[in-house]
Amino acid sequence: MLGVSQRTLLLLLFFGAQIAPALVAHASDTPPAPPQGYEPGRGYQLQGTHLRLGGYASAKYKRLRDTPTKLEISDLSLFVQWDSQGRWRAFSELEIGESLIFENDEFSTADAEFELERAYLDYIYSDRLGFRLGKSLTPIGHWNSIHADPLIWTVSRPLTTDAGFSHYITGLILRGRVPAEEGIWKYQLYLDASAQLDPKPDNPSPTGKNIPGIETGAFEHAQGIHLQYQPDSEAWQLGVSFSHFEIEDFSGHKTLFGMDFLWHPEFLELSGEAIYRKDSKDQGRDEWGAFLQGVAPIVPRWYAIARYEHFKDLALEGEAHTLSLGLAWRPTPAIILKMESRRGRENELLAPDGIFASTAVLF
Repeated sequence: MLGVSQRTLLLLLFFGAQIAPALVAHASDTPPAPPQGYEPGRGYQLQGTHLRLGGYASAKYKRLRDTPTKLEISDLSLFVQWDSQGRWRAFSELEIGESLIFENDEFSTADAEFELERAYLDYIYSDRLGFRLGKSLTPIGHWNSIHADPLIWTVSRPLTTDAGFSHYITGLILRGRVPAEEGIWKYQLYLDASAQLDPKPDNPSPTGKNIPGIETGAFEHAQGIHLQYQPDSEAWQLGVSFSHFEIEDFSGHKTLFGMDFLWHPEFLELSGEAIYRKDSKDQGRDEWGAFLQGVAPIVPRWYAIARYEHFKDLALEGEAHTLSLGLAWRPTPAIILKMESRRGRENELLAPDGIFASTAVLF
């Protein structure tokens, strides 16, 4: 049997063969200079520089079963982007999480924490081949890559995208777009070394609390790939994921397989993800989950959302089932107000019943 390093090498060789034609061509022509000043939802272009500042802010209301009502300024994020107008780009996201909380009739800043969410440097050789070095979002499924509050439809996050793997990797990503018949393939091939490269590796639990036995730590080492096919019509996309990793403070190796899709005709958006994770230590106690979500317009700028999820965690008996129903008002593409009700069974520990609301702004 091939070892993990051998399989990774074979993956690198295979994709190297697929993208080799890009090595004889240069990147596309230099794009025009970006517009100066502020654009809602796209940040502020600093005049006379290649820097753009942006970010988002969100506030949330949570009322979970058997817990006090909680109001919080949950995210204050700053984006700093640099684009050389050539091959080099850089991006960082700095965040203050839970900066202000109102709970039990008291305001508190005790849980406020500064976090370096992302920080990476891109070298784009061509459309087919690019290199990303640093800390970025783990390319498993499509939700984790767009998880910022102003860009998603619900207040809560599916367990399938939350509890089975770390949200972040710190290392190297090879990425690009390869033309195909009547469409395009996008790939991201990654090698993670968070234990050596990230001074403060972290991955929050779904509830925000440490739960014994729930494996939600940061990666120690990870290798994987995400492939996505999108037709020329861009009406849908289909992705597959593979990842092999270790988790901080837990023994054993994990192997994860995943699928995701997004279909959005004019009248509906339908999406879903599924993961299956094997554990080298606990054979026969695999972890898996899947969700299906639909979003439909009701009247202009108002949307109805429904999501069903079925999740089995390695450390828990039983299988969690949840149904989330919500409404969202998007007065502009950069602003969204959301309301959500979640109910289920065998879901008390990771995704308890509750009522949620939030407002989020993308600057």
